[in-house]
Amino acid sequence: MLVGTCGWSRLYEFLPRSRLRLGDLEAYSDLFRVVEVNSSFYEFHRDETYRKWRGRVPEGFEFTIKCHRSITHEALLRPTAEALRGMEEMKNAARACGAHILLLQTPAELKAGGETLDSLNAFFEKTADGEVQLAWEPRGGSWRSDEGLEILREVVERFKIIHVVDPLKDSPISRGETAYFRLHGLPGYNLEYSYTDGDLETLRERVEPYMGLRTYILFNNYAMYRDAYRFKMLLEEGRLPPSPFGPRSILWALQPFEEWPASKRVLLERCGRWRCWVAPDRRVPLGDILKHFDDRVYRSVEEALAEAERIWPEVFPMGG
Repeated sequence: MLVGTCGWSRLYEFLPRSRLRLGDLEAYSDLFRVVEVNSSFYEFHRDETYRKWRGRVPEGFEFTIKCHRSITHEALLRPTAEALRGMEEMKNAARACGAHILLLQTPAELKAGGETLDSLNAFFEKTADGEVQLAWEPRGGSWRSDEGLEILREVVERFKIIHVVDPLKDSPISRGETAYFRLHGLPGYNLEYSYTDGDLETLRERVEPYMGLRTYILFNNYAMYRDAYRFKMLLEEGRLPPSPFGPRSILWALQPFEEWPASKRVLLERCGRWRCWVAPDRRVPLGDILKHFDDRVYRSVEEALAEAERIWPEVFPMGG
């Protein structure tokens, strides 16, 4: 079971600079064994870029690639000349970095219906050639209707496409040799949400039937590095680290900071704008908490935690 995140560009929010010295992708590959390339949705990268990425990670590390928006959000999976050229570029990218899966995420504007079925069949007849595995994440309520589910089943089974879902909300319409899950927060599409221990325990239960398959679990929320790491620990060690909310949110928010000892002024200047999830559905600038600290020098993150525990009832009288 492969756990990772959708992109690696914000890893500086999770790891200290010393861990990133050799490069953010290198540091990421020390934590996880898979990453979904998301920048490919906005830009057609050169094949050389993908080859360089491949050269920066160890053997056995895996890339998956999100297809360009011109294919999914502009052409809406219609077999236009531009969309088909785009798919060829995406397949070239997959060859360059050894990716086995191309992700197609379509917007709610692509609605289930007879005309959509015709265009989907025409698109996948030209693109689902078996060279690389296609994974499709349809969004929007029409795909949960009886008609939508029928069309979805027909397409994914006919062309052997992976049906991508958020496992805390839906189940794949069919099961093949590979499963691909993407998590976008709760209750709906809410990237500002950070998962609770209970959420991650439920996630483990939901994906357990897929343990025997090649299964990808990609987090796609703002706290994705932290949440993916916590879930990976649950799978590997059978237990979660202590809950990251409340005063302990200070520990997670300050993980990138390593210039101890540090005064309150230094912490505010260097870390005040960093994001801190004090509750699953509430994040605040770290400075909103640090400004309540006593004006003194803190020798370690543990001392900062002790100070956070002291001032917490005053700052968050309702529990944060």
